[in-house]
Amino acid sequence: MTTEMLDEAAKARALSDDVLDASGVTLRFGGLTSLDGVALRMVRGEILAVIGPNGAGKTSLFNSLTGSYVPQEGQITFRPRAGGEHELRGRKPHKTSRLGVARTFQNIRLFGALTVLENVKVAVETRQRTDAISIMLGLPNARRDERESDRKAHEVLSFVGLGHRLNELASALSYGEQRRLEIARALATTPEVLLLDEPAAGTNPTEKRDLEVLIRRINQELAVSVLLIEHDMRLVMSVADRVVVLNFGRKIAEGTPGAVQQDPAVIEAYLGASAEDERALVAEVVAEREEHGAEERPDGPPGAAGAAADDEEGRA
Repeated sequence: MTTEMLDEAAKARALSDDVLDASGVTLRFGGLTSLDGVALRMVRGEILAVIGPNGAGKTSLFNSLTGSYVPQEGQITFRPRAGGEHELRGRKPHKTSRLGVARTFQNIRLFGALTVLENVKVAVETRQRTDAISIMLGLPNARRDERESDRKAHEVLSFVGLGHRLNELASALSYGEQRRLEIARALATTPEVLLLDEPAAGTNPTEKRDLEVLIRRINQELAVSVLLIEHDMRLVMSVADRVVVLNFGRKIAEGTPGAVQQDPAVIEAYLGASAEDERALVAEVVAEREEHGAEERPDGPPGAAGAAADDEEGRA
């Protein structure tokens, strides 16, 4: 593809409509403000990443967008391809999912005692309208829905690379495969917007590369807009069209991956000091080492070892 064609594609995307639009989203838990007037605009067809230090409010934002939390203030508007607008603030999670907004979670939520196929069929059936009596009586509409559920589950599992594990228990899968199974369950609801909450967490380098390919395929082949929370910056910078940065519940930056990487506010949020302060500190350490002729490496790193991050929901 030529540079001109890529430029035209970028222009077309920029002119396309918004699929998700949040403004002034404020979420409080007692005296704690988890989100403070956050605004987020998602263009249909893009991969948008939300990043920030631990406790920045990323998962609280996801929970607010999908109905798990109800913000005290703000608007969250979803615009499906079929037209119209739907306010998501205060809408129940299952109703949000029915509209076409699906999500995964930081902590994998699978039915370990069910097979891989059964896990996905459960998700498919949440979109079906067959009542319990029709199912018990084996009426034609129930049989038709069962066939459709089976077909859709096979299709989605093949797409994520688990077509060969259909009849194995979900609990028997590797951690990376369980991550893919959770994504498959979300895709089984036929979403227009897919929210992925730290999908690379706990995966090895090979699984991360596979995940990167899968996210691109979901976006390009299924025409699904992807909203991504992720701490793996290599993955974010590789797949995201745009990046939004949160810190202490506020949006501090937004733009292309390259622009966000160079933003002083982002550097300060991640390093805990301004870029100037960081450079001054490095210069001071170098000068001191030269003065004393220090050549040996210290016993440990200058900062304390990183502790495991608390889940933002639990913290809230």
